[in-house]
Amino acid sequence: MIKYIDIKNHPYPNRRFYTTLNQPYLTNTGKDGESLIKIIHDNKHVKAGIDKDTQKMGDPNTYYSDSFIENPTNYNEIKEDIFLFFDDAGLNYAHFFFDMFGKCIYFDYLRKKNPNLKLGIAKEYWEDEGRSNFIKQWLNLYYGDLDVIIFETHQSYLLNKIILPNCFYWFPEGYGHNIIVEKIKEIANKVKKIPVSTNGCYISRQDTIKKGWYHKRDLVNEIELIDRIKTELEYDIIELMDYDIIGKIQIFKSYKNIIQQNSASNINLLFSGEQNNHIILTNPRMGPWLNSKLKQFAPQIGTNLLTIDNVGEYLTEELDPNQEDKGNYPWKLTNIDGLMDILQQINN
Repeated sequence: MIKYIDIKNHPYPNRRFYTTLNQPYLTNTGKDGESLIKIIHDNKHVKAGIDKDTQKMGDPNTYYSDSFIENPTNYNEIKEDIFLFFDDAGLNYAHFFFDMFGKCIYFDYLRKKNPNLKLGIAKEYWEDEGRSNFIKQWLNLYYGDLDVIIFETHQSYLLNKIILPNCFYWFPEGYGHNIIVEKIKEIANKVKKIPVSTNGCYISRQDTIKKGWYHKRDLVNEIELIDRIKTELEYDIIELMDYDIIGKIQIFKSYKNIIQQNSASNINLLFSGEQNNHIILTNPRMGPWLNSKLKQFAPQIGTNLLTIDNVGEYLTEELDPNQEDKGNYPWKLTNIDGLMDILQQINN
């Protein structure tokens, strides 16, 4: 059954729905991405709440096809009503806060009517270590002590009832993010600033190179830039993979000047305030769409933003033909001297 939630001033009425199913089977397939969670109901494969095309168009069709699918023969039975907290883009840091965390708006609304409703999440999204650990950290910060149902890898479940929410907002669309941004701001305000000994910091992407990343978006002369920022500005150099979510919030609340390239970490400006200055070095491929979102977020948060354009070039010759991911935007700064002049003026 498709149900709607009346959210005032939301620009996507077709997206205001979630699907409720009785006695569905859920399997954690262990496969990263959209196929991680598989739901079978009435011997058909369910798509509502997961398929983004369905979400965007408001298609009322709940199933992928009418073909007959066998139910799992080995399964665990769960008696509680479950709100499925999942999105195939959830492991992407920027997408998580909007595509996945945004669904908490539905969860919060529904728990007012059903306080016993449980949040159900795949084991891969509830980790203390690794690439996705920020999800558990953020939800613990948002909810405090939350009773969560974990769907273990390669396990199947028969559920009493499941609620499948569609995206509240699909990053990076132009409208509909306001409520989510306010939620993020509310949680960030719980974290206090920390003392820092320098006037600013540079968010290095060297951690993504050292630890490996599925995108190849390297700034190929970043080491030269880092050396000059350290010696000429005496800024701290920070690799965000070394910090938990509270540490990230503290960094973006505490440093006066924060320099970074276009990347998912730009979303962290949502943790800042009017005392912070964000300087974004524009990747020539990412900047044209990502900077426009940052310019929407910054006034709502009440923080300061400067995007520095035309400082680099996209490097097609650096593309790796063997890399599966095609969202590769390696680039190079073409005038570090000029860039440092600008950064010195900001610092002064």
